[in-house]
Amino acid sequence: KVLEITLNNGVDPISGKKIGLQTGDPVDFRSFEDLFSAFEKQILHFVDIKVRGNNIIERLYADYMPCPFLSLLIDDCIANGRDYHDGGARYNTSYIQGVGIASTADALSALKTHVFERGELSMQELLRVLTVNFRDEERARQLLLNRTPRYGNDDEAADQLMLRIF
Repeated sequence: KVLEITLNNGVDPISGKKIGLQTGDPVDFRSFEDLFSAFEKQILHFVDIKVRGNNIIERLYADYMPCPFLSLLIDDCIANGRDYHDGGARYNTSYIQGVGIASTADALSALKTHVFERGELSMQELLRVLTVNFRDEERARQLLLNRTPRYGNDDEAADQLMLRIF
C-alpha cells in the first residue's frame, strides 16, 4: 500500500484522499533511486504514525485494561510493582508487523527493471496500466509477470532489494 501511495504522490487511489506525504510525481523521477527515496520517505511517515498509534493504544491498555494474572507470569512485573501493560515487564513486546515485503520487493523490482533499466515501459504508461488494473493491457501484464526478477528465486538483485526494503 505504501508503494501505491508513493506512486500516487501521497494519495490513496482507492479513496482519493491524501494520506501520505507528497513525494513528487513519479513521472518526474529520473532514476530508481528517486523512486526509492520517495518510497523510503513514505515508509518513515507511516512508521511514525504507527508508533504514535501504538503508544496511545498501550497507554489505554495500561489505564483501562490491566492484566494482573498475566503480570504474575511475566518476569519483573511483580518486582517492579507494575502491570504488564504499564511497563512492568523487562522487555516490551510492541512491534510493527512488516507484511507484504516480498510483494513490495517484486513490485519495486518490476519498476527498477522495466521502467528504469530496460525502458520497456515508461512510468506514465505503467501508472496508466495500473489505473485500469491491466484491462486491455495483456502485453504489459505478461511482461511484468514473466520477465521480472523476483525475490526468493536466487536472483541476487531482487533479494538485495528485499533486504534494502526491510
